[in-house]
Amino acid sequence: MLGKTNITTLAEGAVATEIEDYSWIQMQAGINGNFVKAIYKNGYLAAITADGTVVYTKDGEVWQTSRLEYKDCRLNDIDWDGSRFVLVGKHTEENGQRVLIVTSINLVEYTRMVWDENTAYDREVLAIFPQNGICTMITKYDTILYIVNVYLTENAVEEKNITRLTMNATKASTVYYSIAKNTSGILIYYAAIDAYECHHTISKISNEGNEIQVRHSSDDSEDKRKRKVSVFECKGTLYAMELVKSTAYNLNKITDSNEIIPVCTGQDFMFVDGVYFNECQVFINRHDMLVVKKSENIGDKTLDDMVEVAPEFTMNCITKAFGQIYIFGNQGVILKSSVETNNENGITVQALSAKKALAEAKIYTNEKYAALEARIAALEAANVPE
Repeated sequence: MLGKTNITTLAEGAVATEIEDYSWIQMQAGINGNFVKAIYKNGYLAAITADGTVVYTKDGEVWQTSRLEYKDCRLNDIDWDGSRFVLVGKHTEENGQRVLIVTSINLVEYTRMVWDENTAYDREVLAIFPQNGICTMITKYDTILYIVNVYLTENAVEEKNITRLTMNATKASTVYYSIAKNTSGILIYYAAIDAYECHHTISKISNEGNEIQVRHSSDDSEDKRKRKVSVFECKGTLYAMELVKSTAYNLNKITDSNEIIPVCTGQDFMFVDGVYFNECQVFINRHDMLVVKKSENIGDKTLDDMVEVAPEFTMNCITKAFGQIYIFGNQGVILKSSVETNNENGITVQALSAKKALAEAKIYTNEKYAALEARIAALEAANVPE
């Protein structure tokens, strides 16, 4: 037995009905930046790159781009507040690094929000969560994170309240964070590492800006200091993907009541994002995809169930729009799912178990060939006259 495979033989010109059988078409947007976030709101599928480029489409086929022309511009998040898009990050002014908050109705013309306060917490905005006329933001100054609630007027930021996240390490030499959102608020993982120990914190921020600490730990062992958590949302549920050792990860679900429930343990999944599509949960890591159908349990899945989508690209986020799945990655890569099995522009998709089977078959063939060569050489040696 060479192992389980997800590949189904489909007739030429057939239509794929299973997500695992979709082909993937690389869309052309004409940019090279690394995507960090994508959303589908108000009829727009929009995505931002870290270096300040926005790409968008209103039909899933024709892509437009715009660029925020600010010095050292970095974008971290994009959301929709009910009447306009809000994009946040940072840029450089004469006095140094400052927050960047811009709004747009059509992603062509942008209005920069003026924030007059020049205090310690306004150096960079990592995430924004608009809800009921108030925006909850996670901001960063040096190694300290803050929760800032604001009103966004037509062209300005009006502060409501500011709170420093608990368990921030003021003397940390290295910080790592991961942020996800659902309709109830923000989930953030924050690690502050110094020369002696590392503080790991998972907190939920409500839409009122209140912090609820879900878990906190501190340790000084080298392995645990390297432990990192990636958080993401799928089907309205918040997940935390935690590296526990080498290539083994634990996937935990964070409930609305702030409980941590293990979903699967010890698998090398390393998910970075997910989406709910056609009654399936679709999870991606940097190159592969896992599909969990309605009747299935992710805890029963293994690496053999993973499907390789982009071996030559790095995938960062996934969303659904216009009845299809879209994946955004590094170097401006955008992939769109296609149910057409004979699409000439489709990228070859292969189950990881099929790759493993091919590799094992190659090893088996090479071993048999080597044994045959050795046997032939022995027979020839036996027939050589003395």
